This record gives sequence, structure tokens and C-alpha cells, in this order.
Amino acid sequence: MENRDVIIVNDSKFETRILKDILFKLGMNPLISDEYMILRDIKHHRPFMVIVNYILEDSTGDRIIEEIKRKAPKTVCILSSSNLLLMKDFSSSPIDQIMKTPITIDKMKEILKGYLPKKNNQCIKCGKIIQDDFNICPYCGTQLKIRA
Repeated sequence: MENRDVIIVNDSKFETRILKDILFKLGMNPLISDEYMILRDIKHHRPFMVIVNYILEDSTGDRIIEEIKRKAPKTVCILSSSNLLLMKDFSSSPIDQIMKTPITIDKMKEILKGYLPKKNNQCIKCGKIIQDDFNICPYCGTQLKIRA
């Protein structure tokens, strides 16, 4: 079973609640941490992704991500901000992606698709290739697994 844990590190309760709701609706398991407990939480939960806000109370998200990547290099680390940030400004940082907030559910789904393992898009009964968004095979009518 694939890991769907995503830890959110954001000192804005409003933004955290919105991100948590969006991630939950997309079938993820959103968890909340802070800049002081994130390394302990990474060790305990071993999430596949962490979303860290850029401006935090005592640090910045890029510094937190550097610490996370030292401890858990395979964890996907997204830097979030309501300001326009560019990857070229963080070229020496191990950030995987920058996310502009507020974010729509469609944009979050697009980001997740880039990091979640690819799903098998072949019907198990008839063997035909089908689109991601079908719940029933259009060729033979077989019920397919529900997808994020």
C-alpha cells in the first residue's frame, strides 16, 4: 500500500486548514506539524511529502527543507508561499517544487500526480488501456478501483 501521508508545516492556521481539507479530499492523509517538531514527526510518520511554508516564526521553509532532506532524502519537499517565489532563487536548496498559495484543488491534484506512483491504466478484465478518470471500464463495464 502506498504512503499517502503529507505533513503540512505552516504557522497560519487558516492556510493549514485549507491545505488539510484539499489534501483529504484528494485521498491523502494530511498531518500537521510545526517548525520545531517537524524532524521528530518525519522520523515518526515517514511521510512521502512535506509542504513547508516559506515564512515561519523562527526560520524559513528552505532551511527546514534542507534539514528534512538531510534526515529523509527521499521525502518530497514542497515550499509554499503566498508570494511569487522562483526555483532559480533556491538553486542550491534541495526543494522539489514551489507551490503558490492559495491553491485550488485541481492544482494540488496536478502537483500530487507528479510525485505519486503512476497508476496502472489497464483494465484487469479486458486488458484495454483506459483514462485515469474512469471508475468503470468503458469497454467491458468492469468496476475499477477508485483513484485520487
